[in-house]
Amino acid sequence: MSSIHDLDRLVRNGVRTKDGSDLGNVIAVDNTHITVQGKRIFKFPTQFIDLYNGSEVFLNISTDELSKYKIY
Repeated sequence: MSSIHDLDRLVRNGVRTKDGSDLGNVIAVDNTHITVQGKRIFKFPTQFIDLYNGSEVFLNISTDELSKYKIY
């Protein structure tokens, strides 16, 4: 994960998987998990964050791999 010192900065930013899928926007984050809401809601470990460019969060995991983290 790229060094992100203030994870709260991620809230309201878009999220993309490593295969380019748009998951939605970050709605909550803590030291261990990030919650994203789009068509579905996902909650997954922050270790899946690969890059944050200031406006979008990119993950190091594919959409299919995230299916087990779907909460709605």
